[in-house]
Amino acid sequence: NMKLMIGQEIPRRNRKEAVKRAVAAMNTLQEIAKFAGSIQRDFETIEMVQLADMYRDVRVNLNQLYELLPEQEKGKYYGYFVAVTEYEKKIAEGTYNPDIDGILQFEK
Repeated sequence: NMKLMIGQEIPRRNRKEAVKRAVAAMNTLQEIAKFAGSIQRDFETIEMVQLADMYRDVRVNLNQLYELLPEQEKGKYYGYFVAVTEYEKKIAEGTYNPDIDGILQFEK
């Protein structure tokens, strides 16, 4: 939960910026869902580029939020970053297989 993380783990001096980044990331995720849901056919290339650009914006905002964490707190979230990056790499390469790779699980 980003609100909890911001309230408990982000230094007070960085919380305003953290809220700004979290809101931007969540709003963009909602825009992605709305945009993708409005298309009831195969995506055209320009639409795929638009979605990729929106997703990039989410990642940038989340990374900037991560950078506001103190060093000792960053370790908690680094594993998530690695897991998501590996998942995205397999998706992009067309090698992701849910039967072999399973689904992303952040809690063991």
